Amino acid sequence: MNQANLEVLEHRFPHISEKLKSANPSKLRQERVVYERFDKDELWLQAVKELVEESKIVFVYGFGQGLSIADLLEEFPDRWLFVYEPDEASFNSAMTEYDISLLLSHPNLYWISVGDDQLRMLFHLLCSYMQEKLAFIGLRKFLEDHIEVLHDVKKEFLVYKNDYHSNKYVENRFRNEWTQNYLYHLHESLTTQSIEKMYEAFKGKTAIIVSSGPSLTEDIEWIRKISKHALIIAAGSSVQALVKHGIEPHLCVIMDGHEVNNKIFSNEKTLQPTLLFTSSSYYGISERKEKNKIYSIMENDQVSQYFLQINKSNLLMLPTPSVAGTAIQTAIFLGATQVVFAGQDLSYPGLKVYSDGVEHFSQDTKVEMLQRAVRQIENVQGGMNSTDASFMSMKESIESLIKYFDHIDFYNSTRLGAVIEGAPFQAIEEIYEGLKGELIEKDVIENWMNDHPVAINHEQFASVKARIELVATEVVHLKPEIRVLRKLINNVEGLSRTKPLKCHNVIFDIEEKWGSIVNREWFAPIFESLIPLQLARFDRMLPTIVVEQNIILKASYIREYLGGILEELEEQLPHLEELLLESGRRMDSIHNIMDA
Repeated sequence: MNQANLEVLEHRFPHISEKLKSANPSKLRQERVVYERFDKDELWLQAVKELVEESKIVFVYGFGQGLSIADLLEEFPDRWLFVYEPDEASFNSAMTEYDISLLLSHPNLYWISVGDDQLRMLFHLLCSYMQEKLAFIGLRKFLEDHIEVLHDVKKEFLVYKNDYHSNKYVENRFRNEWTQNYLYHLHESLTTQSIEKMYEAFKGKTAIIVSSGPSLTEDIEWIRKISKHALIIAAGSSVQALVKHGIEPHLCVIMDGHEVNNKIFSNEKTLQPTLLFTSSSYYGISERKEKNKIYSIMENDQVSQYFLQINKSNLLMLPTPSVAGTAIQTAIFLGATQVVFAGQDLSYPGLKVYSDGVEHFSQDTKVEMLQRAVRQIENVQGGMNSTDASFMSMKESIESLIKYFDHIDFYNSTRLGAVIEGAPFQAIEEIYEGLKGELIEKDVIENWMNDHPVAINHEQFASVKARIELVATEVVHLKPEIRVLRKLINNVEGLSRTKPLKCHNVIFDIEEKWGSIVNREWFAPIFESLIPLQLARFDRMLPTIVVEQNIILKASYIREYLGGILEELEEQLPHLEELLLESGRRMDSIHNIMDA
């Protein structure tokens, strides 16, 4: 590879340089050869101009030799380009045959992704920075010969975009609870068995995922019988129905972060089964259970990932709208090769809300839930059930997991529930007949944990504690830095009208000071958890702020958007300090365990 290109890639796009370095050259076969004209392609640029319009962000399908990308940067100096090259070999060829380091260094060539595995990374950044409009274009070769591929990628992006924004609103709704739980669980992560260490410990088993739907009432005795032959995993509140009927599941899974979930476990019997709790779950539940518990980190929990210094290569739970999704992943991580749904109605059959025994919601709340059930969905018996938007979201999420884990056999035994694509209906008595030749111990998970005790890693403890203390100290230092920056921002709009040259210098100073704040390693993990919508709003405006040439407009944007973020940060700092201090105290509480 050309050395000049490699140096720029390592600095600006390390995800690409690492990929190309680790690739086997013999396996890099070019799928398509894209030859570009050396003279400017005026007809293509004219067509592109109509597509770009007012969009500040441009998605470009294809990199080629970089000639068309260079033309776009020249034609649209106030746009940010996000380029996707599907063919790794083609990109590697361009990097080897030509010195295009100046092009790769261009500040408005904001991102490049190469290959299928980097497409979602690009989607994430697009969602972060785009405003109302996104220009979606391709190199001439793709527009002429492979337009259907471009359409497919655009459809895929739109699906991702909807999920992204839904997740942002969910994160904002639960931001305080989740951040608190992430920080308060850190000490438990060092003293509790992890799902990662238990990976495939029960390989080949069948898992019954028990949810709280009305159908569970009819099948509860079958759950009792089948518990001797399959892993029974209670998804959240369904543990209430099971223990009411004297059934102790092999495992109970929780992921909800609000304190109201404490009501589910107000009966001590519900805390007797082995408990898997995620980093997002309400901390008060897991801390009441002294032993036989398993810890798992959510993929969207950047806080825990920062303090524990783990990354996406670790075993992380995909966030889903319901705890059933967490239970499904738990079963598969433990090694189950067949997953069966029970009580997963995803609707209100017979206008019933929950199985008998599930009692953490008031009657008024149940009435409100039924009032929202204005949609109809086909059930496994061929009839129709009332349902609502929340259940439809859960259904889509479960079906996505089924597609994702396509090596697992899924069945739906929920007698009156909604049809679940990818999980054909099979009555639980038939499931039982197929499993009764297999046996599983009542305490099989507990026994495994007893045989594999957790050894506290003293180095990891010291490392996590040091990071908590570092962030707590820097949060204190952040206060005066923000005050100084806000003072500059309050003056910049006036200067833009009276002293534009001085205003340019002040803006440069603002950018440097903001950079020193936001570039702290811990800043993004913590504040994307605490103020997700506010940061997302600022990120969407950032391309406009950066490329804006009118000094008055630029100053106005900085005052409104960056000033707004700083105001939010100041409001959050006292709360964050308290959380960090308490997290530190909880870390200190495990000294006795370490010394034992």
